Amino acid sequence: MDTMKALVLGASGATGKLVVQQLVKRNIQVHVVVRESAIIPSQILDDKSIEIIKGNINDFEIAKIKTLVKDCDSVICCLGHNISFKGIVGPPHKLVYNTVVKIIEALQSINLNTKFILMSTTAYTNKKIGEVNPVGEKIVFSLLKVLLPPHKDNMLAADHLVYKLGSTSNVAWVAVRPDSLFDEEDVSEYEIHNKKVRSPIFNPGKTSRINVSNFMAELVTNDKLWQEWKHKTPVIYNKE
Repeated sequence: MDTMKALVLGASGATGKLVVQQLVKRNIQVHVVVRESAIIPSQILDDKSIEIIKGNINDFEIAKIKTLVKDCDSVICCLGHNISFKGIVGPPHKLVYNTVVKIIEALQSINLNTKFILMSTTAYTNKKIGEVNPVGEKIVFSLLKVLLPPHKDNMLAADHLVYKLGSTSNVAWVAVRPDSLFDEEDVSEYEIHNKKVRSPIFNPGKTSRINVSNFMAELVTNDKLWQEWKHKTPVIYNKE
């Protein structure tokens, strides 16, 4: 049996590096794309099963992206904006959206049976499945769209999957929605819901990054789980 291959974007980030670790544990060959300036964790740098591609994914031409994805069984996008003034208000304002559009275009053009997994957020409301924001949340989210470009970017990226691709596309995708993220050393019990069961603004749940990475890696390797959540936006919470 051929070794599975995965491409991870945002691999130097807090969740991305854990996704890489979870994939490597499952004997998956991992390719990562990181910025030239990114600080790469030693466990990624020193692991011979991980291929590191340096560069800004936002600047890659579609031909290069096709080359990156052509041998991959899955592509996992954990991209985010740096938590700094420049990272939040400076360009590129549509880093995640532009990358998702390019990756999907590349996968569609070479007609690969590749899984695409996006790390999204419970701030995203999937109206297609009947999720509704109460008035208070609508006000907060409207303000965030104006004041925080990264929030708008994340919404556009998820919308592209839900509305542009939907469930009829030849690209199979899942947008994973964690709630308030925090660091925890080990995988713990967690629950997956089709819809949000609590308000991300007024009554948020918690989701450890290690549990998000575990669920994403399971989506890559567990076909039954993949079929259950394909073309959906599952919400993940730590079990209380």
